[in-house]
Amino acid sequence: MKHASEILAKAKQLAESVETWADFSNALFDPSDGLITSAYPSRAEREAFVKTTEYKKIRELLGRAIETHGLVEGATPKKSGRFVVRLPRSLHAALEREAGQEGVSHNQLVVTKLAAQLSNLVGGEKRQRS
Repeated sequence: MKHASEILAKAKQLAESVETWADFSNALFDPSDGLITSAYPSRAEREAFVKTTEYKKIRELLGRAIETHGLVEGATPKKSGRFVVRLPRSLHAALEREAGQEGVSHNQLVVTKLAAQLSNLVGGEKRQRS
């Protein structure tokens, strides 16, 4: 099995650095960039990996993390800052054009637009309270 010992070594490092067991689980199994899902992208590869002793040791690490952080207390992962939004193609295309015209990434454009709107909302609330 390719990478199995490397994956176990990385999992041990992760287990020592996470704040919750949910963060550890997400780091291992996240469908887009989890350690195991990235190392074994196909279902067949993952099915083979779960039969290894390295995987059994990773599950033990997860079990210890649950014991350490508490089943309920550790179930809430730290926020990643990632927020996925599905857009109509027309809106996506408009944002893509505007980002290109401004010379910024889509992410920078959308974050700026959101921040400006939130600033307007907060500013409006402060004016109403005064």
